This record gives sequence, C-alpha cells and structure tokens, in this order.
Amino acid sequence: MKKIEKIELVIIVILVVVFGGTLIYSRLFVNNAEENKIDNTVIALQDENRFFTIDSAISKYISYVASGDTANIIKLLDTNFVSNNNITSNNLFNYIESYDTNYVGSTREVYQVSYNDNIYKYYVKVRLLNEDFVSSTFVKDTYFEVTINENNLTFAVAPISSVMYSNKIEEADSNND
Repeated sequence: MKKIEKIELVIIVILVVVFGGTLIYSRLFVNNAEENKIDNTVIALQDENRFFTIDSAISKYISYVASGDTANIIKLLDTNFVSNNNITSNNLFNYIESYDTNYVGSTREVYQVSYNDNIYKYYVKVRLLNEDFVSSTFVKDTYFEVTINENNLTFAVAPISSVMYSNKIEEADSNND
C-alpha cells in the first residue's frame, strides 16, 4: 500500500468512528432526556398483566390490614404517605382504615396517573366484599394510589379519598375529550 492510501484509510476509519460515536452519543442522551420527563397524562389501564400486579398489591395490603400485621403494612405503604403523616406502628390505624378478616378486595378501575423513569403511579377503585362460605356481600368502594417501581421491582400502596380519585378520573375524561 502506498503511503497516500494508508493515510486515506486512516482518515476514513477516523471519520467512521467519529460519526458512529456521535450518533450513539446523541441517541443515548436524547433518549435519557425523554425518559426523565414526567408524563402526567391520566389514562385508563389496559395492560392485563399490570392490572393483576396492582390487584395483587391491593389484596396483599387488605390481607395485612385485616390481620393487623403493622410491620408489613408499614413496609407496603408508600414512603411519602408514611413520612408525611409521621406514621409509626403505634399510630398506624389512625391513618388507615381497618378491615374485617372476611373482607376481600375486587379491583374495579385502574387509571395510570403518571410515569417517570420507570416509576408508575395508578389510582385504583376497589370494591370491598364481605365473603363467607355461602355468599359475598358488597361493603363499599375504597380507593388507593399504587406506585410500581420497575427499577427495583417494588410496589407501594397508599389509601386515598374518593374525592381525590374522582378528581383524577374527571381529569382523565377532560383530557380524552
């Protein structure tokens, strides 16, 4: 190979490396910037797998509350809910509703309320039923905010008011009009 051909080959290799590096760099940082944006669009959940994950989280919460398992309830509660209310095992039931051991939750509606960096928040409407061996009786509807963190594969639950839930649903309806 002549000296000029070697120089041309080196220049071409350098250009390809610089172009490829620039392309990879721009794609990574543009995607990361887009992923870190908070999406507050309220939408009805349509993912069956996610629905069952949320239903399982709520069932676990109701079971812990019905059995009075304060340690596990606090572990399952959203950390912001616990810290904002200064919840301890001694005052826990001042901030959450008690459930009878026969109560079973049946998830009725789920709305995704935000998404940021693989952390999803959902508002959930749950129908509480009092079940015995023979029948199932409606008790009331209750509402929760469920947070799923896909980065560390965890979830957290926080009870919310029917007013807060309704406000989010109305927001969803107005966004879809």
